[in-house]
Amino acid sequence: MSQKQTATDWITRRVGAINRILKSKGNAKPFHEHFIDEHWKLMNTTCKTKAEYKKEGRKNEQKNV
Repeated sequence: MSQKQTATDWITRRVGAINRILKSKGNAKPFHEHFIDEHWKLMNTTCKTKAEYKKEGRKNEQKNV
């Protein structure tokens, strides 16, 4: 499995999980707003693994505080 495919796999799984959560919550606006931001971050990340993505997110949270 190539690195590009691995990166796509974890992103695809996360987006699928987000879609399942939103589908189960129905039309709950706060849930949708939270996940819109996360979906945007996932689509624009350069991280190859979920661990890198989480580490990058923690760095950005600390900068914003």
